[in-house]
Amino acid sequence: MSQRRFEPASPGAAVPTTALSMIDARVAATPDRPALRFRRGELWQTLTWRDWDLASRRLALGLRGRCGVAPGDRVALCADNCVEWALADLAIARAGAISVPIFPTVTGAQARAILADSGCVAAIVDQGERVRRLLAAEGPALTLRHLILTGRDQRGPGLEGAGAVGVTVTDLDTLDEDGAGAGADAWEALDALGAALGADDEFTWVYTSGTTGGPKGVVLSHRSLCHECWAVGHAVAVSARDEHLMILPLAQIFARHMLWGSIAWGAVTSFGGGPQTLEDDLQAIAPTFFAGVPRIYERAYNRIETDIRLGGALRRGALEWCIDVGREVSELRRRGRTPAPRLAARHRVAERVLFRPIRARFGGRLRFCISGGAPLSREIAEFFDALGVLILEGYGLTESCGAAHVNRPDRYRFGTVGPALPGVETRIAVDGEILLRGPGVMRRYHGHPRDTAAVVDDQGWLHTGDLGMIDDGFLRITGRKKDIIITAGGRSIAPQMIEKRLASVDGIAQVMVYGDRRPFLVALVAIDEAVMRALAEREGLSARTHAELARHPRIRQVVQGHV
Repeated sequence: MSQRRFEPASPGAAVPTTALSMIDARVAATPDRPALRFRRGELWQTLTWRDWDLASRRLALGLRGRCGVAPGDRVALCADNCVEWALADLAIARAGAISVPIFPTVTGAQARAILADSGCVAAIVDQGERVRRLLAAEGPALTLRHLILTGRDQRGPGLEGAGAVGVTVTDLDTLDEDGAGAGADAWEALDALGAALGADDEFTWVYTSGTTGGPKGVVLSHRSLCHECWAVGHAVAVSARDEHLMILPLAQIFARHMLWGSIAWGAVTSFGGGPQTLEDDLQAIAPTFFAGVPRIYERAYNRIETDIRLGGALRRGALEWCIDVGREVSELRRRGRTPAPRLAARHRVAERVLFRPIRARFGGRLRFCISGGAPLSREIAEFFDALGVLILEGYGLTESCGAAHVNRPDRYRFGTVGPALPGVETRIAVDGEILLRGPGVMRRYHGHPRDTAAVVDDQGWLHTGDLGMIDDGFLRITGRKKDIIITAGGRSIAPQMIEKRLASVDGIAQVMVYGDRRPFLVALVAIDEAVMRALAEREGLSARTHAELARHPRIRQVVQGHV
């Protein structure tokens, strides 16, 4: 039977004061250990901590010299996940500037609105097409002076309009060359700038819909980032022996604290080739931990369930027996008990037949996974635990700089988001709202003082807008304060719990529950096309397209049975 071993970090370590103090400490401690791995075609390359630091210093000098970026300026990052994202993020901080991440999937108009609201003087972009959409979009006037491509090979159609609006185009390769050729005075000035940086200086503005209204810039300080990285490091045992594959979009705060947390912990961050090479990347990297949103685990769960169901009766029966054995052992383990010899023997068989091959799909070294960003189905967490894959669910907001609660490898309860992180206070208000307080709480919403006051009170409590309850220190999320449905009979219902339960069903992709001021609830259900097509083929149904599947009486019968 597989054994889980975790070594929590020592609680005596000091909290870093700035993002730069984290990387400086890491480079001093382990300069030549791997820090970043990234894929170039079929080949993997590695940067050490010293490499990452020096490359970012050169880029910072280029930002200051060629682009005139000054301390306090905002610089946008709009790119798919890549190693250049990590280099540029650190370079922006080295220059004393403030990073403004933008999801690469937003429209040109949305990106323009963020750039204008934040007053960015430069933007780092990975595709000329994104530049074209941005420049073509209507919207507020921009303060943008420089567009910086992630590489010279990104130059191409779409850049012609930049000069007409007073924007110069360059690339990270050119900035790197500028930095490499900078004189000693420039390097000394860069060091002095970093030394002058304080914990309360602003590190990043992250745009989010927030707990009130439309998109707003959440202003987070160096203190917020450093506390987050330190606290997660104490809660989850990650060290220089670990490596993770970055699949979360780096414009998301969850991904940012995994990237910067890896600096604090000494863990390796790997960048693969995207969704199309995910399976190959997992085999090549063999990560020891993995961070994702619930949808990733739901898809993996549905795929495994479908594989089992499509097998012959004998194979299906054997695999279901394995899962039952795994669930029994998982339940005993959570109670702190050891399986009896007969059960342990059955579990060894299940390990060989099913569990080990499934874990091999993730590279074979996985110690645990982290889930955040949305509620994770308890059924899915228990299912993977039965297979020997522990998923630790956490909870937080952009306004709290990411995680505020997380389950621990040696202390977890499925269906909860775990205890509070060190340094985080949690309180449940009279109306059930979750309130958070601690160093991670944002400084403000940029340009929205009233919204800031509505969310962070004068005692420093962040009003999350989420509903929850605390049992023996473990926080359970029960719904959203604004999403409560009041039926015609006056009953208050949190739709998220129903939606989460239905969304965990194999064959259902998305669910929305509605019923405000009505005598009954209605669920709008989107089917999982792949699962339902497999069902149609298995039962000889005539439906083939997504629309035909959704209308077919048999498919509707299956969905209605779950509803």
